[in-house]
Amino acid sequence: MTHTTAKTLLDRYFLGETTLEEEEQLRAYFRAGDIHPDLAPYPPLFSYWEQAGEIVAPKVRRPAIQRRLPVRWLAAVAAAVVMLLCLHTWFNQQPDLSSFPIAEAQPIDWSKYEVTDPEEAYRLLRGALKTASSEINRGPEITIRELGEVRRMLK
Repeated sequence: MTHTTAKTLLDRYFLGETTLEEEEQLRAYFRAGDIHPDLAPYPPLFSYWEQAGEIVAPKVRRPAIQRRLPVRWLAAVAAAVVMLLCLHTWFNQQPDLSSFPIAEAQPIDWSKYEVTDPEEAYRLLRGALKTASSEINRGPEITIRELGEVRRMLK
C-alpha cells in the first residue's frame, strides 16, 4: 500500500466510511513497519487491539472462608444472659413490707361516715334515686338517636 492510499483510507476511516476490509488493510499497513513519517502517530491506534488481545487477567485467589463465631455476636449473647440474670434476681426478691409506712394496717372508723339523722338520710336517698332515674331515662334517647344514625348510613 502506498502512502497516498493509506492517507485517503485514514481520512475515510476517521469519517466512518471505511469497510471492514479497508480497515484490515490499514492494520496490515501499520503492522508492516514501513510507514511514511507523516503517518507515524497512527500505528498505536491500529495495534491496540492486538496488544489488548494478548493481555490475560491474573487469576485472583479467594481466601478461604473461616467459619468462626463473630465476637460481636458472642458479646450480644453474653449481654443478654447477664441482663436476664439481673432481671430474674430483681423480680424474685421479696421486699420487706413492714418497712414501708403505707403497709401498716390502720383501722378505718366508719362511724364518721354514717348518717344518723333521718332527714339527711332521706335527702341523700332522694338525690341518688333522682340521679339513677335521669340516667335510666337518657338511655332510650341515646338508643333512638344512634338507630337514626344507623338508618341514615344504611340508606
